[in-house]
Amino acid sequence: MKKLFIFLFVLGFTSPIFAQLKSSEVVGTWKYKVIVDQGDMTGVFKLAETDGKLTGNVVSNEGYNLPFTKIELKADNVLYLELKTDSDLIKVTVTVDGEKFKGNASSYNGEAPITGEKQ
Repeated sequence: MKKLFIFLFVLGFTSPIFAQLKSSEVVGTWKYKVIVDQGDMTGVFKLAETDGKLTGNVVSNEGYNLPFTKIELKADNVLYLELKTDSDLIKVTVTVDGEKFKGNASSYNGEAPITGEKQ
């Protein structure tokens, strides 16, 4: 009985490690919407895995196509993305829940909520 208790105790601590987001779960095309004062900004994130590393770009409905400079998978199903424009660094932190995500995007203008859905 004592061994069973120890096993369940260890399993309780290690299960969050096994539940982390995997690269294969984020690879693909994600439609996004950022809500800003000037109106909604929309487009897609295109994420791929190349040589074991996540890569990708954002294509906005306004015609911009920018590569992500940083893509990280973090604890608690968090996906962190960075991209640089000529005048700004945009940081996106979202929590992925199956085929959807939500979180915040930040730039020198401030923060804005962002939502998305896998296509």
